[in-house]
Amino acid sequence: MTTARIRFVGSYTDILRLPGARSFVVAGWLGRILRSTSGIATILLVAGQTGSFALAGAVSGAIVLGIAAGGPVWSRAVDARGQRLVVPFSLGATVLAAAALVGVVVGGAHTPTWFVAAFALGAASIDMGSLVRARWRSMLSSPTSRHTSLSLEAVSDELVFVVGPPVVTVIAASVGTVAGFATGVVVATVGGAWLWSQRATTPPVVALLPASAGGPARRRRFRLPAGVAGLLPVYVGVGVVFASIDVAAVGVARGAGQTWLAGVILAVFAVGSVVAGFAFGPLSARWAASRRVLVSTIAYAVVVPSLLLFQSPAVLASMIFVAGLVTAPVLISGTSLIASRVDGSRLTEALTWPSIGLSIGVTLGGALTGIAIDDGTAFSAFIVSACAAVAVGVFGVTRSVLDRRAEHPQPSAPVTATSSP
Repeated sequence: MTTARIRFVGSYTDILRLPGARSFVVAGWLGRILRSTSGIATILLVAGQTGSFALAGAVSGAIVLGIAAGGPVWSRAVDARGQRLVVPFSLGATVLAAAALVGVVVGGAHTPTWFVAAFALGAASIDMGSLVRARWRSMLSSPTSRHTSLSLEAVSDELVFVVGPPVVTVIAASVGTVAGFATGVVVATVGGAWLWSQRATTPPVVALLPASAGGPARRRRFRLPAGVAGLLPVYVGVGVVFASIDVAAVGVARGAGQTWLAGVILAVFAVGSVVAGFAFGPLSARWAASRRVLVSTIAYAVVVPSLLLFQSPAVLASMIFVAGLVTAPVLISGTSLIASRVDGSRLTEALTWPSIGLSIGVTLGGALTGIAIDDGTAFSAFIVSACAAVAVGVFGVTRSVLDRRAEHPQPSAPVTATSSP
């Protein structure tokens, strides 16, 4: 028992003892803050200037579209040119786009320019999480250690979305909406610059072999990397669940006359996800990647819909913890499967798509949840959560079935020779 506990903790301490590991983990965590704060900070900024949350949500949605458009471009550039060359351009473009967005909103420029600036902010943003994961893969050779590192980064992703939005919201309420918006930009820029400065752990550029040498044809570089297409809907579904639970927590707390309860519900969800993330890495390290996806997505599809069964805020908070427990394993399993399938020359690009899927899901989930609550009660938000979770399970099972067929193809029917008449 003691040995198992020591090995469980040691699986993380082993990789964090590597030279430079702790520094790039912290820097990468700070650098990805903007991905979690840009949406809510923009909503607060625009709503504070116009009083329209509908317009604020639309402008925030333009950021997500920018992330979806620009993320793969930055990632391909990193794979082709390296982090040292590409990251400064992204950081500079992010600061300029953020300043432009604040300027056009506060300055009262024509509304279409707000959408242009918001799209530019999303397009300028590089996925810091994928940069950190690429460093881990470059440093680690053991599949078990790599899986543990992906588990650690999944927890970091969770913590970013737990810490970032509340902090920005508090600053926006107490100091001002511009200050709240600027906080995320400044913290992310400092973290990104710190990560960029750590040369010793910067992964080398993996050359893309020409088609004549057995590598992928150049035209295929514009297709999704291997393993991404089948798992992207899973991340979109999890993003929808994130958004629906966030909105539901606020609605349930207000309905109970205890607004503070929203923070408790969301904190409990986050704690469950973080605990599961730390535990799932070492415990599932020896499983096949496709098996992790199958088990985790089925558990997600079973547990999350159970939230529909409870109408008491206190009981709901307890079940939210269980829902958190099945969340991180889905994220870890999907990323691990992608990392095991993708060619090294497209690693950063492949690892960018999960966060893009989550961002799209959060935006879609916010809109769907708003419609559900308008037509029902705060608990109606969990209908959106349940449908999205079931979809995650369906896509997870489909992915696993296709993987199994690829690994064990059906033998072709024997050809019987016939003599000619």
